Amino acid sequence: MKRRQHGPRPSPAKGASQRRRLASLSLALFAYVPVDALELSDCTLSAAEGRVEAHARCGRLQVPLDPSGVADETIDLFVAVVPAVAPEATGDPLAVLAGGPGQAATELYTLAQPAFARVLARRDVLLIDQRGTGGSAPLHCENIDVWEGLAVSADDVVAVTLECLRELESDPRWFTTSAAVRDLERVRQALGYERLNLYAISYGTRVAQHYMRRHPEHTRSVVLDGVLPASLALGPDIAINSQAALEALFARCAEDAACATAFGDLPTRLDAWLEGLDTAPPALDLPHPLSGEPVAMTLTRDAAVGAIRLLLYAPPTASLLPAMLDEAFAERHQPLAAQLVNVASGLASFAYGLNFAVLCTEDEPFWGTVDLAAQNRTYLGATGIEVQRRICAEWPRGFMDEDLKAPLTSDVPALFLSGEFDPITPPRYTRLAMAGFSRGVEVFGRGQGHGLLGSGCVPELLAEFIDHAGETDWELDASCADELRAAPLFASPMGPGP
Repeated sequence: MKRRQHGPRPSPAKGASQRRRLASLSLALFAYVPVDALELSDCTLSAAEGRVEAHARCGRLQVPLDPSGVADETIDLFVAVVPAVAPEATGDPLAVLAGGPGQAATELYTLAQPAFARVLARRDVLLIDQRGTGGSAPLHCENIDVWEGLAVSADDVVAVTLECLRELESDPRWFTTSAAVRDLERVRQALGYERLNLYAISYGTRVAQHYMRRHPEHTRSVVLDGVLPASLALGPDIAINSQAALEALFARCAEDAACATAFGDLPTRLDAWLEGLDTAPPALDLPHPLSGEPVAMTLTRDAAVGAIRLLLYAPPTASLLPAMLDEAFAERHQPLAAQLVNVASGLASFAYGLNFAVLCTEDEPFWGTVDLAAQNRTYLGATGIEVQRRICAEWPRGFMDEDLKAPLTSDVPALFLSGEFDPITPPRYTRLAMAGFSRGVEVFGRGQGHGLLGSGCVPELLAEFIDHAGETDWELDASCADELRAAPLFASPMGPGP
């Protein structure tokens, strides 16, 4: 069914002039904008198709679709506050900024709420579904089935994504980081908070850094988990970083006696298996790992490498990968395929329209010359780069502040969390971003992947850092993080070796 469209879509001929207009607005839009107070009432947040819940106080704040406020059209931001346990809470909450771009902050919090328990002892947790996600005018692509999309051709991916563009309910040009930062400031004003502490993961670290750039006086502290440096254009490094994480996993297996004995030369076997998928991808029937409903899929090369990439993100799933690949090499593909369906099912609420709205405005235009030969030397290949470029050639570029990509310098207290085997935002990104922070400290997670929020003692370090942020005579003791280790490698489907 055709959905209602808001605002005209820009033609190619008008694109340049519209981008100039959008850029010219950016410098004038950070003046104080009066906003109404935001009224909250009791609510229940849910995630994982209702299997996980959290209690909060929720409300909606009406904001301009066009951040300049010139047009009359508005959208509603969904805002939730999880109240502090202490009767006398501090006046500066922790605002949680989700990744993706495409995940809702309310979903992230609900799934990870135990990690915020120490923070909630003394301060509120503020959740704003970024415009385009969750309950804030979501840019969902309902024609995209995540796991099925991993098994189709590049041409089909481009086609269904551009079909989604035509069906979006709101003009995606206004769904960018620069607009999200303005929304965050409006919410801060509406709730009467003087300063915010920020926790951000992955893409959310870009939003946090830009908020710090524009509103340092209202930023008390920041925690950047899996940091994306402000000046970096996401895309060309994805395959390179994921290849490095995969090689590190294979090296661990080669050094582990049980793993090496069980699985042999994994890199060589993987190459041969992927070549076989190019010529004869198997058709599979398997029960969905959550619902038990029958699932039919074709395990193409793109589906297989998509599964590998997703499984590398977290130590528990990465530890299973050698054993699952060994099963697949023996033409027992169900374990790997089931994990693919399981992980991809967790992305069902992901707002792909927002993903492309951000990437096609803030990343792809800044790629420059991409070394496709280097891409093709990775297990992922250059398909992702080629698909993204084809989509962005037709996706309208949106509203972006002129300084969004400038390196950030800041004296705001900052805690950087980095995982040794992070396949998307590796530790070198942390070092690059930290160069501009005069009061930055890193917690390095040995053996960890993308995001340290739920790892070991990190939740306690998070709360302690925020409690003491700004104290000149205090230093974070992060020695407990030295105990973090990679999950033990499975030497068979039954578990780790002796």
